[in-house]
Amino acid sequence: MRKRHLITTFSASEMAEFDHEMAGIVKEHRKGTSKSFIADKSIFDHYQRDIVQSPDSTWREIIEFTLYIPGISWLLALGVKHQLRRRRRRDLFPFWHPPVQLDSGTIRTVWTLIGISFLNSYYATLLGQLLTFTAREFHNSTATQGLVLGVSRLDIIPALILLSLADRIGRTKVILFSTAMGALFSTLGAISPNIYFLAGDQVVTKAFATASILLIAIVSSEKVPANARAWSLAALVIGSALGAGAAAVMLPIAGISPGSWRILYAVSIAALLVIKPFSKHLHESRRFEVLSKAPYEVPAVKRSRKNRNALILLSVSTFLLNLFTIPASQFRNQFLSHDRGFSAAAIGAFTLITATPGAIGLALGGRLSETRGRKLVSVAALVLGTGGLMLGFLSHGLWIWIFALAGSIVAPAIVPALGVYLTELFPTKYRGTANGIIGVWARFGSIVGVVTVGYLGSTVYNNVGTPLALMGAGPLILAVIVFFKFPETKGLDLETINPEDSAYHES
Repeated sequence: MRKRHLITTFSASEMAEFDHEMAGIVKEHRKGTSKSFIADKSIFDHYQRDIVQSPDSTWREIIEFTLYIPGISWLLALGVKHQLRRRRRRDLFPFWHPPVQLDSGTIRTVWTLIGISFLNSYYATLLGQLLTFTAREFHNSTATQGLVLGVSRLDIIPALILLSLADRIGRTKVILFSTAMGALFSTLGAISPNIYFLAGDQVVTKAFATASILLIAIVSSEKVPANARAWSLAALVIGSALGAGAAAVMLPIAGISPGSWRILYAVSIAALLVIKPFSKHLHESRRFEVLSKAPYEVPAVKRSRKNRNALILLSVSTFLLNLFTIPASQFRNQFLSHDRGFSAAAIGAFTLITATPGAIGLALGGRLSETRGRKLVSVAALVLGTGGLMLGFLSHGLWIWIFALAGSIVAPAIVPALGVYLTELFPTKYRGTANGIIGVWARFGSIVGVVTVGYLGSTVYNNVGTPLALMGAGPLILAVIVFFKFPETKGLDLETINPEDSAYHES
């Protein structure tokens, strides 16, 4: 890891601002009575701060550090240096950091989960990204495309089996197995003889990817502190967005020739190269290890009124959300290509330019959910984000870019603010199964959405933009439900939210 240095010169009168232990993104400890400080390992692999006097009687603060996070340490270093230069705000956490310290083990786990999210999101995104090009080679109608997208949402049924299995044998085993199998079946899509073979292949591929993505969120929520669950979910979704973005960056390849879309499926096989390295940093949570030793009591958990109400509430919520979000994602290229005349390269540029800033909404949504509350952020993001995207599907020319960009920045805040409830509102031994059941209703919502948009686009409106805008009513109704029915779980331990887990730990 590269060592980085930050040097600040100051006068003796400013000593009080420097000669103390910092407790923001770095938790310092003074070395004896000296003016030297070291820190616990967190995002830092090495950290030391020294205050020394210069020959001209001025003082210098010299900070030497290396960052743990591989791959993006150069980007993270910019944020770290900016924060450390802010003398009077050093003890505060910046917007991109959770409002709590994370130890090095937790950071390694989250970073590994981000990498796995990237892979699974890549394979899960390919069908929606490439369907326009696939249908063009196989001469399929918009209605057929809608049917294929709807059928592909049946992936949650085999995924539910994997999620229930994970509650028994362990989340990490199922994550690694599913990631490997997802890579294999995604690669198989490259030799599809027709769109129906591809649809079946993608049901299996997405089943493994869906199970992995849901279990990744569960492992993360069980590993991180109470004040970092929404933040960690935002970080995972950024990893997923980068995976989807990788497919978007490669999208121009699909336009080279009628069959060049197959290349994007074929490269999925490369994911097998990183499964073993990832496995070294992925371990079961302490919560799961404790509860796995207790008798398996899912049936008793299911009869709990609290858990039943939470299951109904979140099932309805994900149904309403997916009425719009999944069709909006999967028909976006069809909207741009057929309705607005975008080329393959223009679609790739549009996706990259409008989707990449979504990381801002994810980061702010995760942080604000930990500081301002999940409900406030959820309602604001549902109303403003959905509204922007709806207007984008009804617009032309420059306004498409403006509304899509605004909606894409705000809407992603929904994911950490609302998504964190999926892991928080259920006890550990039922968390995977509950997420699978909720996923069934989410898929049902997406099937209704994509089939409706496909049908209306082919028979009523002769475009997909108007039907997509109509589906935006789902998230707007959900905003009302969140405001009146959802609990606020900000800062609460999982054992406080789920007393069943406390009973196991006490025993």
